[in-house]
Amino acid sequence: MATTLTGLRRSMVKEKPKVQSILESVFGNAVDKLIAVDAGRLISDMYIQLDMTSGEIQVYDDQENLLEKNVIFDWADRSEKGVRSHKQPVSSIRATLIGLKSRKIFESPVFMRPFRVLLVDDNFCEIESVFTLGEENAHLE
Repeated sequence: MATTLTGLRRSMVKEKPKVQSILESVFGNAVDKLIAVDAGRLISDMYIQLDMTSGEIQVYDDQENLLEKNVIFDWADRSEKGVRSHKQPVSSIRATLIGLKSRKIFESPVFMRPFRVLLVDDNFCEIESVFTLGEENAHLE
């Protein structure tokens, strides 16, 4: 199901500016590492793992190499149940990726088209497609 930009803007209002800044840094650093280290290879996917108990986000390349990680304490589940949904974090990640796309961060030739960002579990099995950058445009899953 497609997500509207209006919906993304609403989700960003809910998210704290510090969280947005952390996400921009995490993805910016991951992209910088891909461009610097893997200039000779094409990247088709980027994987995200979220640990909702600790609030940790981990970003991997398409060969499952860790690129960047950080803890977003606002996402940490402090309840006894430990079953916080990925919905809000994924929405914030989408909005961040759209913002980074508008700043042309994915314009490097190392990013193959289509380029996808996927939320995956600990075994790198796809949970949800978060962002896809095609030949002409970026769209949300």
